[in-house]
Amino acid sequence: MKHFFLWCWAIFLGFSPSVMASPTPVTVAAVLSTTGIAAPHNLPLVPLIELAVDEINSQGGLLGHPLKLLLIDNHSTPIGSTQAAQKAIDSHVIAVIGAHWSSHSLAMAPLLQQAKIPMISLSTNPDITLAGEYVFRVNFNDRFQGQMVAKFARETLDAGNAVVLKNLNEAYCMTLAEYFCRGFKQLGGKILLESGYKGDAVDFKNIISQIKPLHPDVIFIPGYSRDSGLFIKQSVSQGLHSIFIGADAWDDIHRYAGDALEGSYCTAVWHPEMNNPSSQHVQKIFQQRYHSDNINFSAVPWYDAFMLLSDAVDRAKSLDKDKIRDALAATRGFQGASGTITLDKNGDPVGKEMVILKYEQGKPVYLKTIVP
Repeated sequence: MKHFFLWCWAIFLGFSPSVMASPTPVTVAAVLSTTGIAAPHNLPLVPLIELAVDEINSQGGLLGHPLKLLLIDNHSTPIGSTQAAQKAIDSHVIAVIGAHWSSHSLAMAPLLQQAKIPMISLSTNPDITLAGEYVFRVNFNDRFQGQMVAKFARETLDAGNAVVLKNLNEAYCMTLAEYFCRGFKQLGGKILLESGYKGDAVDFKNIISQIKPLHPDVIFIPGYSRDSGLFIKQSVSQGLHSIFIGADAWDDIHRYAGDALEGSYCTAVWHPEMNNPSSQHVQKIFQQRYHSDNINFSAVPWYDAFMLLSDAVDRAKSLDKDKIRDALAATRGFQGASGTITLDKNGDPVGKEMVILKYEQGKPVYLKTIVP
């Protein structure tokens, strides 16, 4: 009887019962590190996540339902990532975006696959998408990245030999080192030394003393900003002046390496000079919202991941997780800010571009784009 009187009162005021009921929000989880060792590398991703969510909601949400963002901290560990994935499952999300570090995505993927919840990873380890048909990726993988960096070192930098330094605690670093070494040797280069360090290392004196007598042409450091930056700064201060090359995790490395970074190279998943309409759009709305042009390069694919999910929901015409998965698997020619996304049978993007940057006067300057 109570509901009947409320219905009558709504009619009296001129509202239909359908107007009174707001669409139910739809929850999507983003898993990344907001605490722990990875937090400085992950926190700059949040502004692009917020931009994507706000844009989706301003355009009507997901099939008319507001997108509710569930931001879950994985505490910078694989165990924390497993717990984050379980929290997403328990929260009845329709999809999970993340994680950022490969060791974190590798921990999450089996659980989300088992729960049949679509996952879009921003990590580059090749094994992530092998967890199953519900796991996808928007970035290039480390097989391609390691091989192309080796090719760049041999053919563009004319390096005859190299030293490889890897973070022993991170799958990302270990896998990249493996593919770089393999590619470099296949192209006729010589690996003088492979050395490792723990992820929380701050003193590289002993490793540097081993490398200096070798006089390597290049030193490949597929680490994160803090560890790579500290190694480079200490190396230069101790008279080691080889060419340093990194991968796509050097987002804020200048903060740790300072002027020692000059003349070094790294890869990136995006750069402001990538000339496509979506990239230009992202730069415009970022400027409008944050009054800054300082976009974190690794954050842009997170925007793409959310927009790809929205596009898949539209194509599926459903919020059913199985149908969203099918639509994601059928993605062809989606124009993201970080490049065109066409997913293969394993959920990996086909032909995703990779950017090579050179550090000049403290800034990463666009050098060229490599396409598979």
